[in-house]
Amino acid sequence: MTHSLTVPQWRTFFLLCADILGPGDIRLPRSKSFCAWTVFTRLEEDLHYWQSGLPHKKEIDEAWITDGGTWGQPFSFDQLAHVIIPRKWGCEHPDKNGNPEKWVVQTQEIDALSAALKTEGIDHRLTDLILEVRCF
Repeated sequence: MTHSLTVPQWRTFFLLCADILGPGDIRLPRSKSFCAWTVFTRLEEDLHYWQSGLPHKKEIDEAWITDGGTWGQPFSFDQLAHVIIPRKWGCEHPDKNGNPEKWVVQTQEIDALSAALKTEGIDHRLTDLILEVRCF
């Protein structure tokens, strides 16, 4: 399955993610959302995927995710190759001294996100485990 999103569709995708899944954070215990993504050049070089919370609305520009926000660096929408949003994700939450205390699993409303994406005509795939946009 191959999808190709336009730049405006990518922007709408991320705005819907922010609205439905909540604000992300690079520090996962503080994040309300979680995803993994890669760009075409990384698929050609080393298959690297980044992972973090999803960008905040203020980090979603007209044609890219802005520099210095949740994703740490800018990502042009036309270079995004694959975004994966899991239904469930977990991380260790530290105690007040910064030591790992407990593993916390969170659930993301990917069914609601899928419904909103369908309304907007944005191609994606939904399974029991993930929602993904794959452009290769």
